[in-house]
Amino acid sequence: MRSYQVILLLFVMGLVGGLLNAYLSDGGFLMPQMDRLVNGQRIWRPGFPGNALVGGVTAVIMAIFYGPLGAVDLAGVAKLDLRTLAGALLSGIGGARLLTQEVGRRYGESTKTQTDEAIRNLTSVKD
Repeated sequence: MRSYQVILLLFVMGLVGGLLNAYLSDGGFLMPQMDRLVNGQRIWRPGFPGNALVGGVTAVIMAIFYGPLGAVDLAGVAKLDLRTLAGALLSGIGGARLLTQEVGRRYGESTKTQTDEAIRNLTSVKD
């Protein structure tokens, strides 16, 4: 199997991992969207395409760092085994999970800031 075929297969396995993460964490395949908060701040939610893309890229990078892909001569041929494919799937899920958590963290921080501001406004009105 040629190196580019191995990279493509690893990317696809990571893509599947990212899709699994999107389904498990969001309860379905949500489309990308831009959320506008009350204070005008915008937060981009990448949805399932973003999860899939991050999963695919993460799988390839992990295979380069920790699998046989990193030792391949770019002009040569890459060997691929099931362990590397399973690692690509798992790293795809993990990489996409990090993306999901980061978006959730930013959304949570913005919501908390807005809630704090609303409470301050309400208490200052009563005074």
